[in-house]
Amino acid sequence: MTCIACGKPNAQGVSFCEFCGANLRLESAPSEALPATVSAGTKVATPSAADIAQMGKSLLGSLSLGEKFVGVGTIAAVLGFFFPWVSAPDLGPLAGLLGQMGAAELNHISLSGVDVAKLVGAVYLILLAAIAAGVLFYFSRKVRTAHQLLMAGFLVMIGSLCGPMIIAQLLFIPMIQSIAGFGLWLLGLGFSSIAAGGLITIATLGKTAR
Repeated sequence: MTCIACGKPNAQGVSFCEFCGANLRLESAPSEALPATVSAGTKVATPSAADIAQMGKSLLGSLSLGEKFVGVGTIAAVLGFFFPWVSAPDLGPLAGLLGQMGAAELNHISLSGVDVAKLVGAVYLILLAAIAAGVLFYFSRKVRTAHQLLMAGFLVMIGSLCGPMIIAQLLFIPMIQSIAGFGLWLLGLGFSSIAAGGLITIATLGKTAR
């Protein structure tokens, strides 16, 4: 069965396209069975929870392992930007530095990526990098293999910019461990997952091309 939405073949009997999630039951229904016109009072049937779950399952099943890593990493990185990066009751040596930056309360502080970006505007580039990874993830599923390899290389570059560095600091620098918030962990793991997904995609496409 060929999906008229994306043009890709699917196995017989599936309800939703394995590649784009389009409803194949509507596409396979005979045209004469459909009413020629829809009256103003006719209610359009809305998909049930089971249909939505089936569509989500089909979409998830159509993703490769590398794409799953990139997708989860992108969501984690974007969410991590808005969760606290710094959250500690005792800032220790950072209290003086934050006092100079204008922080009013030094006994306990919680700073998210948005708060840090207000002090240093360049921090917004981290959020833009995560969004760029999501855009590449979306378009990489619609292009040829050569372009997929190129996009996977960009994903590795984006993920490597700060993911491994953040994780290394969180694991091996005690001062950062003591003040790190949930958002910083989520950010580091998210970008690391994006880089890992790009590497997995390159390895998978490389084997396919041989």
